[in-house]
Amino acid sequence: MSIISLPKEVKAKVLSEVKKINRYDLRILYLLKNLGSQRFTDLIEYAGLSRSTVSKYLKNHEKKNIIEKKLFKNQITNRQEQRYFITELGIEMLNEEHIDKSETYYFNELNSYISQLSDLVNFYKEIGVADSIIYQILKMTSKVGENFFILEKDKDFYLTLFYIFLNSVSTRDFKFEINEFCKHYEVKRLRIDFYVDKIMSNNLGYYIFTRGDDIFFFHADDIIGTTTLRLIKDRLIKEIIHINLDGYRKIYDLDKMAEKIAENLVKMNLIWEADEDAEIGGIREPFEMLIEKMLIKTALDMGFSRPFLMDMILQSEKMRKSKRGVNSLIDIIEGSERYEDLNLVSIYEFKSLDMDEILEQIQGFCSKCGKTVLKNDLSNICIRCGLNFQENKLLKIKDIEAASELSVAYKIAFLEEEKEIECPNPKCNYYVKPSWVKCPECSTPLR
Repeated sequence: MSIISLPKEVKAKVLSEVKKINRYDLRILYLLKNLGSQRFTDLIEYAGLSRSTVSKYLKNHEKKNIIEKKLFKNQITNRQEQRYFITELGIEMLNEEHIDKSETYYFNELNSYISQLSDLVNFYKEIGVADSIIYQILKMTSKVGENFFILEKDKDFYLTLFYIFLNSVSTRDFKFEINEFCKHYEVKRLRIDFYVDKIMSNNLGYYIFTRGDDIFFFHADDIIGTTTLRLIKDRLIKEIIHINLDGYRKIYDLDKMAEKIAENLVKMNLIWEADEDAEIGGIREPFEMLIEKMLIKTALDMGFSRPFLMDMILQSEKMRKSKRGVNSLIDIIEGSERYEDLNLVSIYEFKSLDMDEILEQIQGFCSKCGKTVLKNDLSNICIRCGLNFQENKLLKIKDIEAASELSVAYKIAFLEEEKEIECPNPKCNYYVKPSWVKCPECSTPLR
């Protein structure tokens, strides 16, 4: 049994309409009918009711067999959890209580959506695509919502959607290389590339990244996208809390942040490491590079300052491996919405880099650690490494590549200093850092 996946606008409409229902017992049935099975905590949030009120009506509904409680396997957490489901008796009761059927948005909207895609379904049946795959493609496109229909459609467009499905992160077993795909379905690669560009350029929520010649896709609202974005937001919220309570850290390791998020995704079996026995190689490294772009974009949307994000970017070792990687991150903090910047793909035509808005805030970079120094910073002391700017000249703005190299080198040295080692006292098993003066456990001098 799976969770109903709704387009965002449909879910928003359901949550708006449910508040108009005066009878609290019907609110719960309405949510279960239109959103599918729900956890107790989600029903409290969506119904806008107190915990005790929701608990009371759930118990009453269960006694009358209007709803039922079952164990449900959450594919995101890979854990069993209790969820509430509406029964057929509950659906009948909902309709009998004169809730306008036009308000059951999920089914009506989805039926309307599918009816508009009859040509797509018929085409897939003609070329022998299995019904189970057609269902998954419809589910995939339903996440785009009404914006999907702004695109001109023909058989090459339908083949492109099929190609995207076969090369999605969540369908790794179906992987179909582009040249073989075009040969098998007798379509020019130029047409597939054209429609991929069209879909990505219209900001329909898709992400794309490359691993060598291989291309992978996922959507912001599928299990890969929602989980990745949730982990990114959780990490950034943690950082906001740290800044408010303890101030800024000396080092912001963008690479390490991306690696930790990717590690969680690997544990959830959503992305995979390289495996000598697997037919498809690992995608963790390119996915980590894409996570860095998503992190910077999300941080910008959450209100992090652009000079702060610039410091994070300059310390990234991973993005230096990518063609124009660091510059694309700078484009993101400059407000770029181009999919070539927001995703991890090769860019064939580069726009001129306009960094005036952010660079006008910066007077230069520290010549020891590469940190950005703002024009309004009159202390003459680098807050990261303590260098005196009066005695040592700043790197000029044009030396951004040199600043990036210094930032990476300083980060590596700093992390090495902070690496814990066993106390040199053979009778003490405490772990200490080389930068400490003495062991806090046994007071053995460390210097």
